[in-house]
Amino acid sequence: MEHGTNIIKCGRIIRKSRNLRAMRDYARVSPVARIESCDIGAMQPDGTRYSGTVRVIFKDGAESRANFRSYHIMIDWIRNRRSWRGAEHAMQGPDMGYLSKPGIIAGVK
Repeated sequence: MEHGTNIIKCGRIIRKSRNLRAMRDYARVSPVARIESCDIGAMQPDGTRYSGTVRVIFKDGAESRANFRSYHIMIDWIRNRRSWRGAEHAMQGPDMGYLSKPGIIAGVK
């Protein structure tokens, strides 16, 4: 299994990194338009287990995907991207306080 992230535009890889840096850096080139996060919690065909996946769509049409072993860490990582805050976020899974404060699950006091 290949690790890292690729920025794909018009079917071609235009940037890549061994970690999540490509996503963060490309957001300086083209702002993030939409974030799609999903709680999958499933075994992948190669035997690895992921709990969350995120797809980032940039305003210029480029996109990137990343898998996380922890859904909670993924949501915290997304929340901590200040430059992404204006983007639309389609969340398919528990909120985990994304729309409230860090570490506080929405609706629980």
